[in-house]
Amino acid sequence: MSKGINKTMKIFQVASGCAITGILATALAGGSAMAADTIKIGFAVPLTGEYAPYTSVQGARCMAEMINRDGGVDGKMFEVLVQDVGSDSQAAISISEKFLEEGAITISTIPFSDTMIPVAQLAASYGATVIQAQSTQVEMHAGIVDNFITNVSPDPFTATAGANFALENGVKNVVLFTSDEGGSWSARTPVWFGDVIEAGGGTVLSSLNFSFGTSDWSPQIAELKKLDPQPDAVYISSVMPDVGVLIRQMRTAGIDAWVIGSDGLDDPSLDAIGEGDAAVLDKVVFATLAPSHADSAMAAFIAECNAMDIEVAGLFPALGSDIVMAIAHGVEQAGSVDPVAVREAMRAADSISAKTVENVSFKEHQSYAQRTGPVIGFKDGKRVLLSNEVPDGVPTDWN
Repeated sequence: MSKGINKTMKIFQVASGCAITGILATALAGGSAMAADTIKIGFAVPLTGEYAPYTSVQGARCMAEMINRDGGVDGKMFEVLVQDVGSDSQAAISISEKFLEEGAITISTIPFSDTMIPVAQLAASYGATVIQAQSTQVEMHAGIVDNFITNVSPDPFTATAGANFALENGVKNVVLFTSDEGGSWSARTPVWFGDVIEAGGGTVLSSLNFSFGTSDWSPQIAELKKLDPQPDAVYISSVMPDVGVLIRQMRTAGIDAWVIGSDGLDDPSLDAIGEGDAAVLDKVVFATLAPSHADSAMAAFIAECNAMDIEVAGLFPALGSDIVMAIAHGVEQAGSVDPVAVREAMRAADSISAKTVENVSFKEHQSYAQRTGPVIGFKDGKRVLLSNEVPDGVPTDWN
């Protein structure tokens, strides 16, 4: 997911004047370990507000505790530094600076480029890495910063996975819902979906604009009903509860088109809209970042964490486990907690074990992990895995 980067430099320039308050450090190592024996990782992230469901802290905490319980990484224990920054980029930069001063070798933050870029620029002066569990936006791979790593593949891959599924299921005519409010994630991901549909012989009938926080989709639904032919599918890259409201209002209006989305739909609250009538989810699918159905490796990890009294509520928190495992691998291979050496070791690895998928590797792309693009649908109101492959035909106009 991403927001625009138009405010990036302004945010970076003024951030140093922000007050730093309420730092919460969760030390999983225990005792009085020396700094060299501690792997400090910082999370200046949204724990409250609309982006809170997409924060990876709980999965990271759980995995860090698992590793510490087993003796750490060559005796080095993880310490997870956490601060709620809501959706405030300036606060995120200030808290990140505090964590870096405390010795954090990696920083995770608000998963949008107008925060991640200035945080990465700040982290670079400490040799540290911005490592994100869930960041899919293409802006971070444009060479603006070179100390950024994400655990997942960029948005064109999820767009393509969704479009390939649609084409295989007879979709020909589509409508794209776009918004500039989420940057390339909400503005360009639908366009990439449309490009793949058209390359496969389909047609983009229309593009309709929307705003985050929409609770009345009647203007867009009125436009849908005017179309001839009617769309087989609509595509949207947005968040809950907005998309849940859209689905209900479309069905009430008699529009039976597929609703196809991206990773923003991988939120447990989507499942809840089918509790009264499971059929409302029958033609809802989304391409996402890791398999998240009941029999997935991710679900097994969540169960492990629950047994440890650490609640991991869905995909995005669970993805935090993968970045902790990647950092652990980097520390082990580097033989130290030197942040540059750890980053180089992560990027050099052919394969790093993970929890939400079998393994990841940053070796080919350096800034992102190439992963499969699972597509999730519903049967009787329950998630099912419809496909899970590295998608073919990914647009190339983003790199």
